[in-house]
Amino acid sequence: MKCPCGSEKEYLKCCGVYHSGKEVAPTAEALMRSRYSAFAKNQMAYLRDTTDPQTLDLIDEEANQEWAERAQFLKLEIVKAEEKGTKGTVEFKAFYTVDDEEYIHHEVSTFRKQAGQWFFKSGKIKAEKK
Repeated sequence: MKCPCGSEKEYLKCCGVYHSGKEVAPTAEALMRSRYSAFAKNQMAYLRDTTDPQTLDLIDEEANQEWAERAQFLKLEIVKAEEKGTKGTVEFKAFYTVDDEEYIHHEVSTFRKQAGQWFFKSGKIKAEKK
């Protein structure tokens, strides 16, 4: 089965190695892709484990779980990814449907590297122009 992150690789050789805990995502972009795949595969523990402990209390895990169960994830588009030292930024668009309606979630996420592991810190939604 192809990985939901859009890499064209098999899931078990792509984001699956991060979800299983065998490896940690080597870049902020790889972590972003693996988090998208975690939503698509309803891997809520992975999302919690890869969120910066300093911002974890800002995440509504119950709402994320409910959304992930209702959404059909279509594709992920990375707009831009940058890393500077222990800080990373990834701008992306996640395409999905809920109740047969199509949506685009456009976000700029920030990441922090600590002890060799990347963590999601925060995200800011960008308005989509129609």
